[in-house]
Amino acid sequence: MKSNNHLGIPPARSLRWLSTVLFVFAIASMLTVLVTDALNTLAPTAMHRRAGAFSLMHIGSSFVALQISLRRRTTEKLKPILLGIAFFLWGAGQFLPPGRFATAADTAVMVIFVVDLSLIILEHFKRNQYE
Repeated sequence: MKSNNHLGIPPARSLRWLSTVLFVFAIASMLTVLVTDALNTLAPTAMHRRAGAFSLMHIGSSFVALQISLRRRTTEKLKPILLGIAFFLWGAGQFLPPGRFATAADTAVMVIFVVDLSLIILEHFKRNQYE
């Protein structure tokens, strides 16, 4: 595969590397939440809120980078990319002050999650994969 960047790294490999780094950050953020919760006996803390937000943002970004790097049709990537964006927006929303932008972000997350799960449910109904 020919590279379009000055480092000679194929774009798909760069995106997989980015996905891996973001994945590691997500795990580290999640572990920070768990340790903080244990040390503070589940009391709400600023560290819990920030680390939780970053874990959602990192895992969403990691998933988007991975999806973009995959060799699949764009139409097959759209739903997973939207899911990753929803996770990113969910985390980013933790940093937003109350207001219209925060409400719009929350609404976008809700719409993406409900539509995504609805499509999955409908697909299972079509396949008749239940007793």
